[in-house]
Amino acid sequence: MPGMHIGDGAVIGTNSTVTKDVEPYTIVAGSPAKTIRKRFSDEDIELLLKIKWWDWSIEKITKHIHLLVSNDVKGLATIAVI
Repeated sequence: MPGMHIGDGAVIGTNSTVTKDVEPYTIVAGSPAKTIRKRFSDEDIELLLKIKWWDWSIEKITKHIHLLVSNDVKGLATIAVI
């Protein structure tokens, strides 16, 4: 729906209708979309939003892809400049 905000890292289920804002790193699905669960703890979500890995250079992303595809948010934070 127009005017809705979908937070960074959110996952929207197929054929879902988003009728309200979706928090960062939250999984929603359905019509209307309802929260299924958060992808990470609140502490890790806060850290991921500070890291903003999607703004990194492609070289840095490629070099640290092993951390990006893991659940090691704290390990990812050690290589990020926050």
